[in-house]
Amino acid sequence: MSRSFYRPRPEQLFEDLDAAAYFHAPSGCYYEMRRLDGELVFRRYQHDGDGKPINVFQVEVDWILGSGNHVRSYLYQTELGELYQLPINWYTRTREWGMAPGFEQADHFGVRRRVRHECMFCHNAYPEVPEGSDHATGLQLFPHELPEGTGCQRCHGPGAQHVRTALGGEPDLQVIRAAIVNPGRLDPQLRDDVCYECHMQPSVVLTSVRRFHRGIYSFRPGQPLAEYIVALDVDLEGEERSGRFEINHHPYRLEQSACFRESAGALSCLTCHDPHSKVPAAERAAHYRAACAGCHELGATAFREAHAPALSRPAESDCTACHMPERRTQDVVLVTMTDHYIRRVPGGPELLAPLEKQSDPKFVGVELLAPERGPDGVLASVYRAVGTLRTSANTVAVEFLESSLPGTGLSEPSAWLDLVQGQLALGRLAGAEQTLQRILSERPDHALALESLGLARLMAQDLDAAAEHLQRAVELNPRRPEAHYNLGLALVEAAPEEALVPFGEAIALRPNFADAWYYRGRMLQTLGRLDQAEAHYRRALEIEPRQGRSYVAIATVLDELGRRDEALRYLRHGSTAAQPPEPVQEALRRR
Repeated sequence: MSRSFYRPRPEQLFEDLDAAAYFHAPSGCYYEMRRLDGELVFRRYQHDGDGKPINVFQVEVDWILGSGNHVRSYLYQTELGELYQLPINWYTRTREWGMAPGFEQADHFGVRRRVRHECMFCHNAYPEVPEGSDHATGLQLFPHELPEGTGCQRCHGPGAQHVRTALGGEPDLQVIRAAIVNPGRLDPQLRDDVCYECHMQPSVVLTSVRRFHRGIYSFRPGQPLAEYIVALDVDLEGEERSGRFEINHHPYRLEQSACFRESAGALSCLTCHDPHSKVPAAERAAHYRAACAGCHELGATAFREAHAPALSRPAESDCTACHMPERRTQDVVLVTMTDHYIRRVPGGPELLAPLEKQSDPKFVGVELLAPERGPDGVLASVYRAVGTLRTSANTVAVEFLESSLPGTGLSEPSAWLDLVQGQLALGRLAGAEQTLQRILSERPDHALALESLGLARLMAQDLDAAAEHLQRAVELNPRRPEAHYNLGLALVEAAPEEALVPFGEAIALRPNFADAWYYRGRMLQTLGRLDQAEAHYRRALEIEPRQGRSYVAIATVLDELGRRDEALRYLRHGSTAAQPPEPVQEALRRR
């Protein structure tokens, strides 16, 4: 855990930085990690029809996420403080570059996958963020100086009182120890909750939902985890829950085991794992064998008969090799992990067989993972519906929240804003405006609600009202790039010169905002500033090389500038690289 997050220092780089560029056929892109002038640099590009690089995007890597025992991911940070994940990972055991989970398909996030506080909650120690900024609707911003690695307080809670007690001359060692949480001394459920805050993830397809009134960094060891988060499990089409195995499934699988269920709380993560140290490889078989022997009588006749071959080599016999084998994970197919489901009958080579990453499966049911610890009645269904909407727009979930939320008494706006996002995604503009007016009646200066109201008016083509609401949202929250961008959209038709300003603000705040680069380029083109328009379209394509309208736009500008060969180069490339390609192909035919 101490190596979960850190700067890319030269002494910590063991990746193959001289490897040939990794080519991802579905997206048609080449990916590289290189050392340039002492910095770790990511580079992505495509090849045009002549094999020359086109749409080159390059950025310094600011952070590495992951110890590298299995895999490493790479992040860059903007001046504003947003963190973004880059598309490739280093897979240590096979010593190869490959796409990161979620980037396998052609239409992946590219270089624009934002890292949220909910992600960093588990992947690093607590950052120094302003009080109140970690609520559900806050900006996803991080300071440029971040902790490097998961710290002591993640498992032991705040340490200030412990330090003051120890340094204050307290002679009683028990008093000093009592001034900080020791997870091993908590009752079984609270002990497990310390591990489960990060490691209990039933499915990557649908994440659990934090209690609406809780800040992201508000959980403390020793508190009931169920009062912080409502854990959700999901039924996927064509798959049994018992067959699902993902990279972060340690307790999810362990709890399915008869050993766990029958231990009455005695078996836990701490039975085998010391969070402060990793068992040396040469000692692991004996270490885990001793853990199993804590319950199983290795001298019993039935046990000896069933395990005779292994027990004939006591120094080598490893219970986990057969009963908790390594297995390929479904969500990160280049990685194998220990399956913590303690199986009676060992698996075979099929557990390690290569897997093809499947597109996100359809989920057909959502339930509370532990109903006895979660909210009950209609509130339980509210959390299920919100979890569903955070995955995809869903008519059933929207209609349930429209009818049920008013009767819950929930005043914290996050659930209502989840409903708004679902309503807007489904085009239910009247319903979205009704929901937003409810929020604004209690919080008239809620910036995100005003922005959403402006977006609803924009979708309804009421541009004057949209601009009014969005201008107010920008004044209340000037650091939110989306608000500036949406304000620019409201001004595009009537006032292209005025629209330059909010689009420019969006770009200044978020330099990888491809749509803002495109629209600002359009405004510059309309105003006859063609050289600047070309530069904006070029940057839009470097960030998002699948954006068809940018190919057509840059070709048009290059044509007007008398650079027909360059215009044709972009159209020819865009006719296959853009999605959908048809508008670019049509523009190419016209030339």
